[in-house]
Amino acid sequence: MLLEDKELIRFEDYVIDRSGWTLTWRSEPIALSRKSFDLLLFLLDHRDRVVSKDNLLQALWPDQFVEESNLTQHVFLLRKALSRHESKKKIIETIPGRGYRFTATVAVERPETPPRILFNASESITQITIEEEEIDSDDHLSITQQALGSADTHGLSLKILTIAAVPLLGIVGWLGWQRWQNHMGGAPVQVVLVPTEGTTGDPVLDRALVASLRMNLSQSPFVSLVPASMVNSTLAEMKQKPNDPMSAAVAREVCERTNSQAVLRGQVARNGQHYLLTEEATSCVDGSILAATKEEASRPEDLPRSLDRLAESLRQKLGESRRSIARFSVPLAPATTASLEALKAYAESLRMAEQGKLPDAINLLKEAVAADPNFAVAYNDLWAYYATSSGDPMAARAAITKAYSLRDSAGPLERLTITSHYNMVIVGDLFESERNYQSWAQLYPRSIVAWNGLTLTQGELGQNTDAAISAARALSLRPTYAGLYGNLVLAQLHIGDLQAARATCESALARGIDGEHLRSDYLMVAYLLHDSGLLKAQRDWAVAHPKTSYVTLTDASIAIEEGRFANARQLFSHAADVMRQQGLESLVDSSTRSIGISLIEAGDVTDGSSRLRATPPDPESGSDLVGLAEIGDLGAASAGLHAMEAAHPQSTLWKMYWGPMIQAEMAMKNKRPEDAVAILEPTHLLDARGLDLPSHRGNAYLAAGHPGMAEKEYRYVLAHQQLDPTSYYFPLAWLGLGRSLAAEGDRAGALDAYRHFLELWSHADADAEFLIQARRELATLQQVSSKK
Repeated sequence: MLLEDKELIRFEDYVIDRSGWTLTWRSEPIALSRKSFDLLLFLLDHRDRVVSKDNLLQALWPDQFVEESNLTQHVFLLRKALSRHESKKKIIETIPGRGYRFTATVAVERPETPPRILFNASESITQITIEEEEIDSDDHLSITQQALGSADTHGLSLKILTIAAVPLLGIVGWLGWQRWQNHMGGAPVQVVLVPTEGTTGDPVLDRALVASLRMNLSQSPFVSLVPASMVNSTLAEMKQKPNDPMSAAVAREVCERTNSQAVLRGQVARNGQHYLLTEEATSCVDGSILAATKEEASRPEDLPRSLDRLAESLRQKLGESRRSIARFSVPLAPATTASLEALKAYAESLRMAEQGKLPDAINLLKEAVAADPNFAVAYNDLWAYYATSSGDPMAARAAITKAYSLRDSAGPLERLTITSHYNMVIVGDLFESERNYQSWAQLYPRSIVAWNGLTLTQGELGQNTDAAISAARALSLRPTYAGLYGNLVLAQLHIGDLQAARATCESALARGIDGEHLRSDYLMVAYLLHDSGLLKAQRDWAVAHPKTSYVTLTDASIAIEEGRFANARQLFSHAADVMRQQGLESLVDSSTRSIGISLIEAGDVTDGSSRLRATPPDPESGSDLVGLAEIGDLGAASAGLHAMEAAHPQSTLWKMYWGPMIQAEMAMKNKRPEDAVAILEPTHLLDARGLDLPSHRGNAYLAAGHPGMAEKEYRYVLAHQQLDPTSYYFPLAWLGLGRSLAAEGDRAGALDAYRHFLELWSHADADAEFLIQARRELATLQQVSSKK
């Protein structure tokens, strides 16, 4: 199966040129590290079999001890690089317990070699030899013969050598220049940035200079900055106050605790309108100076430009290549912002955000963009704070749209950030968003935001194994952030690794990380594990923390799943009261509609409908429109769908998920189940996102008189409860399976399925509609069986 170096390998519109060490997709180059490229070639060469992990480790890292996680990471990166093809077939397949296999069909061709002039040069200490030949010419003559026939070829050869040596020496010099440009002074470094010690007399200016330096250094893929929030949480672990001056000893301990390599400490001195900026990087190990630099500014307006030069000098002295610095540098002024007032307001917004004061941070960012209306990074952060605080979704969308329009003025990291967020939030193209986040993570492998964005995007696409890998990577970079634990727990749940999900919850608690979001996730883990003691522990925690609501909301979902509607109403009422006390009225409204839809689909249509209609539907919510279709308000559902399709023509979810589901439900209400089947058939690609698509498809097949196809959908739901641990779709799949098997004439199988449903709903309300139907249908089946 080994392929020659000169051959082109084609598969799924990808082309590998082994001689050129390139991978392209439809002529578009795809960047791969050397190790990932080696992995691809090895799997390709051994595509006739499954390659074990041990074989790959030995092939890629011969005679080295390397952890298996390194291999897993390269497999992950390779899969992301090979994710552009339309079939979405996984080219690198995991064979559990055995290894990996290359699955694509390969076509091999030898490229045509047109006549051309080649210079083949070899260099030694004493001589440079040049050989010039014209390929594919049968009657070619040497240069000497062409010039002088049979004249003094020796003398001419010396002339030719002399003439040719000049461009060759130029080539050699150019290659040397390129090596110098690309030279890295060692492995990438992670640094802790200590607040600047200033004598400017203006603490806001001092903080602005630190924020500006952080923005400037953050453009580097070589020098990684520990996030300020992570520094603060580390200081809290050390019983230090985040706002207190950081001594050299404390800074070194923070550096060690965050697994960093250097501490970056600066000073700014002011003499009238003249400023002197200095920065010094010291080793976390022994305190030795790794790099030091200084810059001057003759007036405040020149400070951004001085910071540009300061950051560039630091990056170079820490080992980053000149080419990397040139590629990943955009000056603060005038590109990011030329306004010192805008920088000061931006720096203060960061400080407010770190303290959890998002409304104050939002107001400061408004001041920043008022001072500089072209401040792209400020608009991006404004979007993030609006989105986090849930204060004004329309303002959030306007902010990220404005940031995207200004993206070319931002640095390379900020451009990636803005573009990724815009594609996810505004455009909604999840496949493009995944590629953006993947590029971001490859260029800045220590970016928590990139890995977290990749996690969320992959989860939305149902790529749960990849989401778990990305979530683990994000958490490894920032193991003190509660939200990252939740993302990893959900990804682990979705791939069915319940013990790993439990271990992640326990790991968070062991670190002192606790809260209602983590406990809500833990409740789902306990529910899937059927661990009554673990369930009780989470519920007891909620009782002991009466000002929390998320655990109670999750418990309400469990109650609906078990047909305990009266209990669900009580739980939700308590959670809603808590949210109202906290001023979260919009969250109460959306949660009310959400539980209404759950009740409708679980059979309690009357109460569910009243809750769904209690507040105006969210025009951006696909689930609200599904609910409207299910209660027969087809005009509102159709109008909402058309509005969303017009507003989000490239949205993955509106095209492939919500749109088909809404259309199918409207077809079902119009007594056209065959149309519903046709609408839902192309949606299999997103089945792993949850249980709703296969459930709706099963219902449509059953109503259309295709019980065999319905059976397959219901069995899929029953085999994948982990995709939505507290969903009523799971017990209702047993009921649907019983009905499908009965229609197929498999009475024994049908009886077993009905009994499973009734067991799961053994504590359901006596008047629950599906419970009444199931008992009646089971009795009919039993009568038929007894007569036989």
